[in-house]
Amino acid sequence: MLESNIMISPEVLCKEGIKVCRTVQQSGQFIVCSPGAFVSKVCCGYSVSEAVHFATTEWLNMGYEAAKDLKRRYIANAFSMEKLLYLIATAESKRESGSTLSHISSLLKELRDTESRQRRQLLAAGLYSSARYGSHDSHLSMMGMKKKPRKWLASETSERRCQICQQLCYLSMVVQENENVVFCLECALRHVEKLKSCRGLKMMYRYDEDQISNLVNQISGKAATNSNNNTSTSKPALKRGPRKRATIDVPATRLSSLSRSATSSP
Repeated sequence: MLESNIMISPEVLCKEGIKVCRTVQQSGQFIVCSPGAFVSKVCCGYSVSEAVHFATTEWLNMGYEAAKDLKRRYIANAFSMEKLLYLIATAESKRESGSTLSHISSLLKELRDTESRQRRQLLAAGLYSSARYGSHDSHLSMMGMKKKPRKWLASETSERRCQICQQLCYLSMVVQENENVVFCLECALRHVEKLKSCRGLKMMYRYDEDQISNLVNQISGKAATNSNNNTSTSKPALKRGPRKRATIDVPATRLSSLSRSATSSP
């Protein structure tokens, strides 16, 4: 279904319990497709159409899971989810109150933990050769990070795909220099375990672990601060107290006259 030249009969999909919707798009109309839906279209004549991909902040969790699913199935992704999250993080961290911080905070933590774990596993497997690539982020340099005595490589700045899982590598990659082969960290670890050797391999990284951790901690701190501010500024619901009955002061002389009239009445 990910290929544009494949079409499945709606009857087959219905027999498999898959819900199928049909609509006719007229000239000047646009159709919004929800995430997780596969679209197949038939043109009934000469037409000019354009498709635009957009996403809200609520989609980020679904997009992150979809990226992991594509990686498991060895399907090339259209863009790097790692790059998207880190570009959002660097942009929102410069604002006083970022509305998307709460959505990306947990995703960045998971991404950081996975990246750090895989780097440590490769180091334990014997991969000691490493170097930095890409352009240095000016925002990260202003956060008081200590620069590592690593060599900068400006020859390769664009993202490259892993040879095995076909995913774009943004934060880091493992390169086999003599054959110009690229692996993501997960696939590189399996490659090293299979060959029992790290000969000819070098890990290339865009940010070191301290930079990644400090950025994630900054985003998490701002997200927590914004959450506390929103909680403190919200006014609590007013509780109604017990209802007070109205009282009237009646003179004692009037009470005595009222009691006499009540006793004298038949």
